[in-house]
Amino acid sequence: MTGPRYGRDAGEPAEPGYPADAVRLDLLTATEGLDESELLRLALQQAVAALGGIGGLAHLAGQDEGTLRLAAVNGLPAEIARPWDELPRSGEVAPALAVDYGKVVWSTSRPPDAEGGPPGRLVGGVLSAPLMVDRIAVGALSVLTTGPPSAERRMFLAKAADVVGARLPGVRQWRSGTPPWWQEPLGAPRSVMHQINVGRWSWDLTTGTLAIDEVTEELMRSAGLDPDNWDRRIETWMERIHPDDRPDVQKSIDESLRDTKPYAVEYRVVGDSGQVSWLEVRAGFKHDTTTGAVARVIGTVWNVTQRRSQLEWLVGMVELHPDPIHVVSPDDTVRWANQAARRLEATEGGSIEGTVPWDQKPELAEQGLPELLARARAAPGAPATLRVRRWEEARGAVAHYLVRAVEMGGFVTAQMSDITEQVEVEQAAAVRGKRVAELNAALIKALDTSDVVGAVAEHVLPLVGAEGLILHDLTGSAPRLVGDIGPHPEFLRDLHRWSGCDRPDQAGGAPRFIGSSADLDRQWPDRPASLHAENMGGWAMLPLIVGARRVGTCVISWARPREFTEDDRSLLGTIGVVVAQALGNARLYEDARNRAERLQHELLPGRLPDLVSVRAAARYRPAAGQGVGGDWYDVVPLPGGRTLAVIGDIVGHGEEHSIIMGIVRHAVLTVAALDLPVDEVLAHLNDVVVRLGRNRHGTGDDDAVYATCCLALYDPTTGTCSIASAGHPMPVVVRPGQAPRELRVPMGQPLGIALVPAQITETVLEPGSLLVLYTDGLLGTDNPDISRLTAAISRQTAAESGSTAGQTHGARWLASLCDTITADLPPDRTPDDDAALLTLSVGRAPADRIAVWDLPRAPESAGDARRHTLGQLETWGLGSLTDSLTLVVSELVGNTYRHAAGIEADDEDTGLIRLRLLYLDDALICEVYDGSEATPRVHHPHADDEFGRGLQLVAMTATNWGARYTENGKCIWASFEPARLPADSTADSTADSTAA
Repeated sequence: MTGPRYGRDAGEPAEPGYPADAVRLDLLTATEGLDESELLRLALQQAVAALGGIGGLAHLAGQDEGTLRLAAVNGLPAEIARPWDELPRSGEVAPALAVDYGKVVWSTSRPPDAEGGPPGRLVGGVLSAPLMVDRIAVGALSVLTTGPPSAERRMFLAKAADVVGARLPGVRQWRSGTPPWWQEPLGAPRSVMHQINVGRWSWDLTTGTLAIDEVTEELMRSAGLDPDNWDRRIETWMERIHPDDRPDVQKSIDESLRDTKPYAVEYRVVGDSGQVSWLEVRAGFKHDTTTGAVARVIGTVWNVTQRRSQLEWLVGMVELHPDPIHVVSPDDTVRWANQAARRLEATEGGSIEGTVPWDQKPELAEQGLPELLARARAAPGAPATLRVRRWEEARGAVAHYLVRAVEMGGFVTAQMSDITEQVEVEQAAAVRGKRVAELNAALIKALDTSDVVGAVAEHVLPLVGAEGLILHDLTGSAPRLVGDIGPHPEFLRDLHRWSGCDRPDQAGGAPRFIGSSADLDRQWPDRPASLHAENMGGWAMLPLIVGARRVGTCVISWARPREFTEDDRSLLGTIGVVVAQALGNARLYEDARNRAERLQHELLPGRLPDLVSVRAAARYRPAAGQGVGGDWYDVVPLPGGRTLAVIGDIVGHGEEHSIIMGIVRHAVLTVAALDLPVDEVLAHLNDVVVRLGRNRHGTGDDDAVYATCCLALYDPTTGTCSIASAGHPMPVVVRPGQAPRELRVPMGQPLGIALVPAQITETVLEPGSLLVLYTDGLLGTDNPDISRLTAAISRQTAAESGSTAGQTHGARWLASLCDTITADLPPDRTPDDDAALLTLSVGRAPADRIAVWDLPRAPESAGDARRHTLGQLETWGLGSLTDSLTLVVSELVGNTYRHAAGIEADDEDTGLIRLRLLYLDDALICEVYDGSEATPRVHHPHADDEFGRGLQLVAMTATNWGARYTENGKCIWASFEPARLPADSTADSTADSTAA
């Protein structure tokens, strides 16, 4: 059977393994009765021996914060150790680095005082390990070495430091005033003993007699003994000890004799006159050299009456101290509590003396009381603080205490200062600060005056415990009430009838604070009698001033009389400042928004025009944040009964973009008058947008203007719809009896960057079809989803009866559809995103109102055209237009023969001339088609010119005239407005537009 060995046989190497390390650590662990200094010296002895070092140093936390004091030295003379006496914790030497890093450190750095001194002759450095108490570095164990130590030696020093750190809280520590490490720990010279009034004595245990010196003889007199005549026996001396102290003294002597350990006691002696003196007696033992038994007790005696008197006075002062004070022993037991502490515990029906505090009150452990005591013990003499709270029945509330713990002589004194009022003030200030911050945040977000009123009502009234609020805006020509809470309507009515600038809610200057109705009577005795019935308790009247401009007044009221403290006045004054700024900004915002909304209202179309066989309805929803944006729409009636629908979005938001929107919308009206194909209209609009970008402040990308646009041109005579898009969402089409679906249209580049003309998509819309144009604001911004739009349309069309198939939808039905789509805008729509919607229900022009003739390109075709026209006018009952229309038809057909080519012509002398008459709504339209793209223009001939007056006659005769390009040439048209329309006209033309 084998086990660990702590020695080695001859010839065995000392390494590896260091078997003596375990023995050294066992010595540090098992040795009992050591005080702090003895433990540190023992640890240094073993560490220096194990590392083969030159000497050892032990440092602990100093009295001054941020310092380390030298607590023990091993193997070093004073002149070498003295520079290490006090070190900064943030220094570069090994002990400071070990405490700072919390790990073993080897360093060649030395204190500044050591440079050039004896340590300079050392060729190595210092290895230091931190002393940890409850994971807090409280000092360092260091060994001076001749060179860098091995990893095993570093590990041993770390283990030794761990053992010392674990034992430090439980060992007996030096009292304050203990001599420093460098003072000789031997008995003082006899002369010194005389000077400090300390006597020597010796007690022979064999004879029971006492031997005393001169100083002790003087102390005998205080006990009523005559040094020259008393018998010098120990029993005689014991009789002079105060009866109350005699049992404890005898017990201490008996225990010391039994254990042969030194003892130290303090007790009272009584003189003949009853005078009481306090003595401090210390003693050790001398043994018989032959038998080894204790033969003599040798000690010292010191008159400490003056000190004990001071201590008793101090104890009495501590006992009567108003703050609870507890003294806690090294085992965390409360050994003593003063009167305030006992009274505090008595209110809860218990006593804390003799117990561990957190055993009775576990919440103290949760709040960190054990850690507080550990911190105090880790730095003796330095205070450690902790805030604790406890429920107290006497108060019926939670009390707060600041515990200040200081370790002295192995015991921790904990003083509890009641800071409940301070904490309540701090908590109230914190709550007040939080609410003021919330008020600021709410006012920053407030846009208009209603938002300001809401923020004040939500945050200010609870903050000051008020019930009423009256807020006036004074930026206009007359005060305007923007919000009120609490006052009766009759009170506000009479308040507003009160004329003059001395009204309480309009009074200028500094804030006014009225504590009661009586105060209000004294300051405003002439107020109307009806205002006395309101019986308001307290008023705070805050003028709202921004710079030198008064923007409003804020009156906060309480139902009961109130005394305004300085804190109240300061807080309410601050509230008045922030509310004034918010109200001023809100009024500026409202003014700007009103101007922008008026501008936008002017720039958007009003009532949509009457259209041929088309019903239209539109909705505009402004942005929730800035109020204005760049979304727009319009419908433009074109010759031939056609309708041009347009919708667009200027990229960006704000007043400037609304202006740009108005320019682009009116540009559409101008370009549409040219009667061009939709792709060419978009090309012209692109030029307009590019010029607008160039005319802005700069030439960078931030100054460019971009817009999306979608055009739809519908011809009711054929049902053809031509659509082109410049970066705009695709329209939705609903054909009779079918579900809504996107109309797939090639999406060109947005206006402002378009380089390639947009492609035209043509589709035929059956009568009763529905075309829906919209902007992105209807779909949301994060994840645009058209299904919400199509679902709303489906709900509306599902309720439609089948009898309406093939007919245009009614105006009310279209308006209801628009409201359904815009009623619930997407939740992810940004606050500055507006939305536009345009819906078109299309039909066909009646076939009996359309007449078409194809005529040969020949001179006689002019006469044939007149005959066809006369017959059709008779059929339509428009004989009043016979002269005018036949003249125009004759001139247009004749000019086509002379100056244009025919349709589908093989050469310039062949082809056809097409004549079409349209009787749509209140207009009669004459159209002549040819195969030439030459644009006609009005000439101004001289009096002797034979030709050149044809178009002049057309312009003078017709209401309007013009020309447009077609796929194979052009069309020249002229329109007439008959003086009377037939009563059975079935033309269908209505439109609805609402901007909300």
